[in-house]
Amino acid sequence: MIVLSDRQLLFLYSLLVVALGIVLWLQAPPSVRPVLPRQLAVPGRRIIIDPGHGGRDPGALGRTGLKEKEVNLEIALALHRLFSRVGAYTVLTRDGDYDLAGQGEMRFRTMKERDLWERVRLANKQDGDVYISIHVNSFPQSIWSGAQTFYQEGEEESKRLAVAVQTQLALRLGPNRRKAKAADYRVLRSTKMPAVIVEVGFISNPREEQLLSQPEYREKLAEAIFYGVVDYLCARPAAPVQSGGRVGHVFPAVPQKPLEPGQVRLYFADPNNNDLALRPEIRELSAGLKSWDRVGLIRAVLAELGKGPGKNSALLPAAPVGDWVKRVSFSHGVAVVDLKPEFCEFVNGGGASELLAVYAIVNTVAELPEVQKVRLLVDGQAGILGDHVALDRDFAQREDWILWE
Repeated sequence: MIVLSDRQLLFLYSLLVVALGIVLWLQAPPSVRPVLPRQLAVPGRRIIIDPGHGGRDPGALGRTGLKEKEVNLEIALALHRLFSRVGAYTVLTRDGDYDLAGQGEMRFRTMKERDLWERVRLANKQDGDVYISIHVNSFPQSIWSGAQTFYQEGEEESKRLAVAVQTQLALRLGPNRRKAKAADYRVLRSTKMPAVIVEVGFISNPREEQLLSQPEYREKLAEAIFYGVVDYLCARPAAPVQSGGRVGHVFPAVPQKPLEPGQVRLYFADPNNNDLALRPEIRELSAGLKSWDRVGLIRAVLAELGKGPGKNSALLPAAPVGDWVKRVSFSHGVAVVDLKPEFCEFVNGGGASELLAVYAIVNTVAELPEVQKVRLLVDGQAGILGDHVALDRDFAQREDWILWE
């Protein structure tokens, strides 16, 4: 018979407790056992989770009939559960299949404007630590894939949050060479806290559409977003940081490569799957630049853009192929381009489509002589282009969207 001393018994008991703790930790689902130092940064934080679209607005549609609004909601609900388990206070802008347009202020002309402004109002009213908007991307061509996180241009805290989330998306769901990117969406520009839009993948890509339809993959997406937000909160002071107002970011002037007389520079989508970007294509107009007044020149350049990339080009159309210009005017350095309503049918349902279409037009027109900014309208109205981009301001050329040879 073996007789153990009190010290030996204490040692064995301690060893048993540690072993039991390890076993229980290993058996727990990965989504509910974040590392303890991370947990300490999360309890009490207020997380605003905004599943895009809903109700009458399905968002982007996949070829199999998969609806963006359904994917967004399931990921948002999973993200809500993850944060709740570690003591964070979460606010969902919607927890079912409905939009927020009916709750929005009637002073806004369209359902989409009322819906977006109501999401912003709810987020700002809750005074959250972070705002996470969940969306699914789309583009007319099916070659692009990969989740990507967007932040408001000039907002450093939002950029840090976006980088943290994008890093986790790449680590947990790779391969993904996309980077966090500055954009200009209504909900990012108007929220008063660090805010990002997470485009969780391209529903226009057949493989990614299949993944997005799987509950297990949606759970993985939620976990990646969760760990990215926690990483950000770990490095952020406990007190909420208010932005105090939007700070514009000034990019260097786009390098002006020499053009021959009669040539213009058009912008089309780069086909690589690394990032959303535009590449220039130099084209010669059918008549010299001096043959038109300023309005005529803008119309001629947009007509060329509407023809799509040149023969044998590897680039993709960013703006629609066709005639989508209703009218053009120019005054005091601002070119006003009024788009036909069918323009929105091309870009509707995907952030990639909207942003690339906007900056293909803006970057092309802003390079013309005397043009400083571009104002976009749809059928004479400054509303919402597609689902995300507000046309309530003038756009300037963006060098950070251009890839030079």
